Parts: sequence; C-alpha cells; structure tokens
Amino acid sequence: MASFQIKDAYAVMNALARQATAQDNISVVDHQSFIDAGTATLATGTENVLNSIARTIAYVVIASRPYTGKFGLISATENQFNTRKGKISFYAADNEASGAFNTDLYTDLADGYDNGINGGASVGSMWEQKLPKVLERFFLSEAVWDKHYTTPMVQLQNAFNDEATFIKFMNGYMTEIQNDIESTIESRNRALVADRIAGTKLLADNNVLGAESAVDMADYFNAKCGTSYTRDEILQEHLTEFLELWVAKIKIDSDRLEERSALYHDPVTVTENGIDYNILRHTPKAMQKMFYYSELFTEAKARVLPEIFNPQYLDSNNGEAVTYWQSSKPEDRMKIKCKPAMPADSGVTSTGVELDYVIGLIFDTDAIQSINQFTGAFTTPVEARRLYTNTWYHYKFGSVQDYTENGIIYFLGEGGTTESFVGDGSEVDFVLDGSVREILKVTVDGTETTSYTYDADTNTITFTTAPGNGDAIEVWYK
Repeated sequence: MASFQIKDAYAVMNALARQATAQDNISVVDHQSFIDAGTATLATGTENVLNSIARTIAYVVIASRPYTGKFGLISATENQFNTRKGKISFYAADNEASGAFNTDLYTDLADGYDNGINGGASVGSMWEQKLPKVLERFFLSEAVWDKHYTTPMVQLQNAFNDEATFIKFMNGYMTEIQNDIESTIESRNRALVADRIAGTKLLADNNVLGAESAVDMADYFNAKCGTSYTRDEILQEHLTEFLELWVAKIKIDSDRLEERSALYHDPVTVTENGIDYNILRHTPKAMQKMFYYSELFTEAKARVLPEIFNPQYLDSNNGEAVTYWQSSKPEDRMKIKCKPAMPADSGVTSTGVELDYVIGLIFDTDAIQSINQFTGAFTTPVEARRLYTNTWYHYKFGSVQDYTENGIIYFLGEGGTTESFVGDGSEVDFVLDGSVREILKVTVDGTETTSYTYDADTNTITFTTAPGNGDAIEVWYK
C-alpha cells in the first residue's frame, strides 16, 4: 500500500504552503522549515488550509493513492476526451467507370455523344458534382457528483506539529477520500463497459452490427470441431482444446480489425440513387484494447501458453484482466445483465440483455472512453459550537460510447444443439429432429419457460399452453 514518507511530507508541505499562502519562495527541506511552513499555512485560516489541502491532493499526491480502480483501460486524458465532443466520419464511395473514349458508356464524341445525351445514359462531364457524404455524431454525456469530508479543527491543528503527525493525517485524509473516488470512477467505468457488451449483443441480434461483432464461442467451437457439446461439456471435458481455439480466434480477430471494413461496427448505411454508402473503419494494433475474464485467461496461460499480448497482436499495456463484470458474487462474476442505451438512429429499441458467460471484449480505443475531472474543492466556515468544517470536492464524469468504432465481444452460450419453431396460437406439440440426450432450456418469445413436458419416445415438446401466434420458440438440448 502506497503511503507518505518523510521526504513526501516535505514535498507535500511545499506544495500546500505555496497553495495556501500564494508565495513561491517557500522551501521545506528539514524539520524547522516544515514547522515554519506549517505555521504560515495555518495563519491563512482553517477554510483556506482545507481548500489548499483538497487541491493539493487532487493535483499533486493523487499518484500515492493506495487503491487503483479497475477498468482504467477506458480512462482518457482531458486532451483526448475534450476532442471527442463531436465527431465527423466520411462515408466510403465506390470507384466510377472511366469516361475516356472508346468505351461502352456513350462518351465517344466521334459517335455524336456528349454529356447527358442518350437519355442520360452517358457519363457526366468533369464538372459533375459529387460532394463527400459525412456523418456527424455527438457522443458526449456528462454527469456531476460530489464528495465531502469532515475535519475537526483540533485534528487539523495537530497535523502541523511535526512530520510524523502530518504524515498520519495526510495518509488518513487522502486514503479515505481517494479510495472513495477511485471506487466511484471504477463503478462508472464498469457500467460503461457492461453497457457496451450488452449493446453490442443487442445490435448484432438486430442485424445492425455484423454477427462477427458478437462471437458465441460455444457455437464457434462446435462449428470448428464438428461437435454439439454444451457449454458445461466444453469447460469440463474439453477446456484445453477450447482455450487453444479461443486464443487463436483472438489473434485472427486482432488481424482482421486492421482491415478497413464495416464488419465490426455500426456502418450507419445510407442509400442514395440505389447505391449503399457505409462508414468503414480499421483499428491498428496500437489502437486495439481488450478486457478479458481473468480466471479463464489464467487457465489459458497455464494450459496453452498463448502469446496474445505482444507487439504482433496486442500491446500488453492495452489489456486488462477482469475478475468480474458487474457483480462480485461467485455465481455472477461472468454475467452481464443490463438494458443498454441504443444510438438514436439505430432503429433498435433498448431491451434487457442477459449473458451468462462473458469472456472478453476487444475494442478500438475510440469506441469507449471516460474521464473524471476534478473541478474544485470548497470548505465551509468553522462550525462555532462543534469546531469542525466540511470540505466539498466537485467532480465531473464524462463518457463516450461510439458504436461506429470497432468492437467484438466474446461469450459462451448454452452450446449443444438448438432447434427453432414458430407458434401459431393453437399448436402445443413440437417434434425435435435431433437425437436428444437432455433438454437444457426452452424459451418462448425470448423468455425461458418450464411449462412443458418432453416425451423421449416421440421426441416431442408439449407446452402446457400453446405459444402465441408468431412467437419464436427455441429449444436447447444435448
């Protein structure tokens, strides 16, 4: 755990005294100069001293915080973040046919053709206008929040008596405040990442994003191996083979993200004169980042010794292990359950998304960003009867969620075999085609149900109540 030492106390007192007194000639190098600076600081008044401490902690000693929040991979600097309040992207345009002589485009002047002749079939002249098509998006969202701390005057006055007492005061003061601040930032970043994972799945299910953006590794494993294992069978009986395949998939996708395409983001397609225009993106290796579920990745390192994080694929500084996505309960660590915010022009209504086994997320550094900005600290006057003051810290949290930038999520679905039916409002019996060893799950219109029976002799699912007309029925089984 990081903490102040004597040399740190001198450095902090230098900064604190200069902040409080507005004098730049103060130099704290030993015990006597420490006492002199403390006396001069206290003489400026309790309110000013606490304001100065607050600002000094925010700007000078924040690196000494004992706890570093998770999901810092998406934290941006002020310069990076402030440039993202608005964003203009250019649509890709196809090449055009040549208008030179001796073509079949009715351009040969010798044959009497000119621009627009032949019912408009001939190509345009060199003055034909074709302005670039652009997409303007605003992704910035901001929220303000406060944190306050109560300081008894006696505690404050004693803190300036000597270096040891000052160190204890600053360690306690700083640790309590900074740990709370770090936890707040972490929880906001955690929510932003969960929103991205759920949103990617929802947009992929609605064909706004390509299926390549939401990879069900159970289905991928079974397709590659020609099997129909369930998730439990993969993890319990075929884990090594699965980990090898997952590591290879990450490397493949890392390479593919460098290609300029519309596969891994929302291309925001527009159609004009029968021609589709898309936003195309590519993500160089240096701009690729990845969150990965730590326990499974540890298994991968132990079993198959992957080399994912190296300059050829992902820089080690661009990866962060995740011990849980939303809940730290042992049974919920890998789960995502939220109602993501959808882009206004996506045409997709926000609904709840549940994923039981999320294992990773690769994304462009511009796809998800957050920043927490310290905007000021202000201290109340001394409460005359009880002799304490309150210092209020003011912060601004901003975030960017950009689905026009690349992102790929990895999760493990139920696996096994899936068969689909459509209800008609009256039929209750549905016959499965495959060889069923065990029914895993049945859903009607996306909601899991247990109101059915299964007859192994006839391979038939019989519902207690007939699914509604048009209801999608999904049956997972071993």
